[in-house]
Amino acid sequence: MNFTAHNIQLDDGSFTKPGAMLMSDHPCTISTRKILNLVFPSNKKNYRVVDLGCLEGGYTVEFAKMGFNTLGLEVREESIACCNYVKENLDLPNLDFVKDTAWNLDKYGPFDAAFCCGLFYHFDNPKAFLEKLARNTKKLLILETHFATPMDSGVKQFNLEPMAMHEGLPGRWYYEFDPNLSFEEREKMRWASYENDKSFWIQKEYLLGLIYDLGFTTVFEQFDSWAPNMGANLDKSYPNGLRGTFIGIRDA
Repeated sequence: MNFTAHNIQLDDGSFTKPGAMLMSDHPCTISTRKILNLVFPSNKKNYRVVDLGCLEGGYTVEFAKMGFNTLGLEVREESIACCNYVKENLDLPNLDFVKDTAWNLDKYGPFDAAFCCGLFYHFDNPKAFLEKLARNTKKLLILETHFATPMDSGVKQFNLEPMAMHEGLPGRWYYEFDPNLSFEEREKMRWASYENDKSFWIQKEYLLGLIYDLGFTTVFEQFDSWAPNMGANLDKSYPNGLRGTFIGIRDA
């Protein structure tokens, strides 16, 4: 079983990726726990959380450990095999995984909270996807993603195209892989897009506006995953990293 990123401790004490940071200790996990506890302080068994493009299920597991009824969606065969292996080796009846594309989330919703980490920037029609996700999210949206800026920051690092308009929003195109790449080769690229060979990164300001327009009237960017040494870490990596965590909360 080949785990590329998620180190999860199983019930027998073994680890899925020995030597790597445990998912329970990952800064993004800790940060996400905080916002979930803030919005859903009690009775977590009454709420459903979806983890979109869950890779090897590390975050999904952590949400289930919190008490949420949790579903992980993952499309690639090798990754969903890792997810199922994790489920078989943990006593978490509130943890489920489905092999499917995130575009089919309508089949499984609605959800009280949606966690979309490392996936959104792999879509060629991100606005359409976020509209679909919003229709299936009743309260809390957690969107950890790359974004674009009209400045030159990060353009060379990610080989981004010039600013363009797409779906009525400004941003930049990012090329995932050669369009002639076979499906079998794409299937093996577990950290890339699945169907589209290029993706559109929305300009940050307009992404925030889109989240608000879709009904999440409390919108902010969460920075505590950059701690400790938050100031130095942000100064060093944020300008060219073009990546952040954006929170949307619907009013009661």
